[in-house]
Amino acid sequence: MARSEPGTRRLEPQRHGIASFVMPEFYAPFPLERNPHLREASRRMWEWIGAMGLAPTEKAQARMRATGADLSGSYVWPRADLDLLATGLRWLALTFRIDDQIDEDDQDDRLAERAAVIADLRGILHGHPPVVGSVVTRALTQLWQETAKGRAEDWQRTFIGHFEAWLDSYSTEARLKTARRPPQLHEYLEWRRYSVGMPWLWDLGELTLPTLVPETIRECRPMRELRHAAALHIALVNDVYSVNRELLVGYPCNAVLIIQQQHSRSPQEAVDAVADQVADQVRVFQCARTALERELDKQDVSVGSRTAATAYAETCAANIRGQIAWHSQVRRYDIDDFRRASGSEPLASYPDDLLLRPSEGAVRETTL
Repeated sequence: MARSEPGTRRLEPQRHGIASFVMPEFYAPFPLERNPHLREASRRMWEWIGAMGLAPTEKAQARMRATGADLSGSYVWPRADLDLLATGLRWLALTFRIDDQIDEDDQDDRLAERAAVIADLRGILHGHPPVVGSVVTRALTQLWQETAKGRAEDWQRTFIGHFEAWLDSYSTEARLKTARRPPQLHEYLEWRRYSVGMPWLWDLGELTLPTLVPETIRECRPMRELRHAAALHIALVNDVYSVNRELLVGYPCNAVLIIQQQHSRSPQEAVDAVADQVADQVRVFQCARTALERELDKQDVSVGSRTAATAYAETCAANIRGQIAWHSQVRRYDIDDFRRASGSEPLASYPDDLLLRPSEGAVRETTL
């Protein structure tokens, strides 16, 4: 069974309400690190959420509390100073809300509106004003301007690329849902390493380092493999924890569901197969980490650049371990809020202020 961290809510062993299975023990042979500035950074995050109007209702606030964006960030950036951690927590709070509204709250499958939102959010990163104003687009505009100010162009380019890949995953999933074609596991994993969001979070983490990772190292093959393996490890763990909630909202892009449906596996067999994939990612990560050391020798980088690259890899390893701890402690993937909802009560957690209907605001013409 998966081990609980000190002071956490035990989720194992137990039977889950819809897909019945016992939680496996996820392989993650790395140290657990958590940022000591969590309490103050969390206070700042909630102050910003209130100032931006991101959680204006009791239900929205409850969803944000259940998500534990602040706790997640303490594991994502375990060595960040207070200011950077507080900035990171704002990014997480905002993007968790975007994820909820696009993947969970939109029960009407407003695909054109989704595409318009994604185009709007992408445009903000390139300095364009949003076509449709909302609390989300205003928050992203402010946050990106603050984060990008004074940053190196190659770092901004990398961050934007990873953030756009995260946004684009919603379009990919929408196309498949429209075509009523579930993805094959191998193609799902190709975009899942971006849809989990970790690559751009680690780009933010680079800002904790005295020296940024050189672009030749950041984009070399061992570093890409290391980053992809760590992201997939976290994504697959997430798929197991989130499967029952995603079953309830009819969200098909989940490795457990894909394996179960396409290979005629029981829920337990599918979960165990995903756990095996998780272990595979550890082995890929460790091989890539060794190859990265050879690449650093080959490129003959400076001491500072080597230290930055090594610290980046260490942070990814800590994230592999830390995100298991986060999943085991938060209530983000519980289904109690759905069970409590009456037949007339909408399931949506947030006000419908992101996926605006055409009559409610200009919708940018775009194609999924």
